[in-house]
Amino acid sequence: MKITQRVPVWAGVAARIWAAHWLLILGSLLIIGSALLKWIYFAFTRHPLGLQLPFLRNIGVIPHFSVLSYGVVGIAVLTVGLVLFWRSARYPPFAVAILISLWVTLPCQIAFQRPAFLSRLIAETKELSMIRDFTRTYLPPNYGPDEDYPREFETETLWDRFLAAYSFLGVGWYCFGIGSLLIAIHVIARLPPQEKLRALTLSGIPAGMAIVLLTPSLIGQYYFASACSTQAQGVREKTITYYRWAMWFDRWRAQGINTYATIGDLERLAGSSKDSPEKHISKAEEFKEQSQYDLAVLELARAADGSGIVASVARRESARTRVDFGMALYRGGGIGAAVTQWQQALQEEPLQQNGLSFLIARGNYDLGRYETSLDVIKGVLRATGDKLIMANAYSLAGDCYTKLGRDAEARQSYNLSLKWATFSNFWGMSGLTGN
Repeated sequence: MKITQRVPVWAGVAARIWAAHWLLILGSLLIIGSALLKWIYFAFTRHPLGLQLPFLRNIGVIPHFSVLSYGVVGIAVLTVGLVLFWRSARYPPFAVAILISLWVTLPCQIAFQRPAFLSRLIAETKELSMIRDFTRTYLPPNYGPDEDYPREFETETLWDRFLAAYSFLGVGWYCFGIGSLLIAIHVIARLPPQEKLRALTLSGIPAGMAIVLLTPSLIGQYYFASACSTQAQGVREKTITYYRWAMWFDRWRAQGINTYATIGDLERLAGSSKDSPEKHISKAEEFKEQSQYDLAVLELARAADGSGIVASVARRESARTRVDFGMALYRGGGIGAAVTQWQQALQEEPLQQNGLSFLIARGNYDLGRYETSLDVIKGVLRATGDKLIMANAYSLAGDCYTKLGRDAEARQSYNLSLKWATFSNFWGMSGLTGN
């Protein structure tokens, strides 16, 4: 039979397969495609794809392929489900339940089980807003609308944290969920009536996963509310106990500085003579409110001398304090001291202060350290996924090359800057035209 005669036959077979299994085919394509799409939207860092988002650990500074990623695990479960689908109609519902569980797990994990991840997402958003303000104040203007990122996230309640985590989810997560639901509809529709009820009971698997992830935080929220209540009554010792139980159950409370500062306030009010990291953190917060950043850093260093979670929290807060200290120094003309503070902040917390590299690069340029600035800019370009930051980084590189007399490289950098921000990039355009 000639190929021209076979085409209608193949087309007919394809049409029949599509008509019978279009939900399965479309759902499978969405799940496979989701592995190549962005699952999380970072404000500064490059957005991880489904193949780069680890299932059991936090993501690094630069996303990399991970064997145990949501994308790989999802495709593996889908493949097993499709093989079982052609052998028996009894097993695919289990695969579908696992797919939906993976989909539900991600926002719950971020909100309730991976506080460092959520903290990094929020910190990068605030950091990018700070860099935007710095750019508008101290750098050549780039006209045009900037992407609007919220400066504050409500995280006091469990629902607020879930909404905060949900706001960072990308199109890959949505495609994975839609694909899983389409496959679920197809599988359940083809089951015998007596099997449909059993398949629907498997919805308890994703619901159970969500409950398991949520329960410790719920208990922690209960103890936190109890601590607030007893604190209002003036029962200090019991309040401290409740706060510690809240941190033990709810990792988010243990990762934040506010609870430790509150415990330190209570210990100081109670007249306790025992030295503790919480007391130092409490004093550091007072110094920060008075803009005495050097004293705040000193107190946080004392709190970080110990071990455990409180030490890591103190180091993280010390890095944030150094960022604010550096901004105050830069505004006052102490550029060299500002760069030193930012570099130390980056050393103390390289993951959550990633965006500082751009400020360090600009500070080195102001100090005439053009080669050093170029080295830092290369790191910014490797790490960031924000178009305006990339455009400004290339413009800053162009300025450095111009100061070094390397005009060809300067022109190339300005052209790359215009590539990332064509219509609103006054800095890159003025550098390219020599104005």
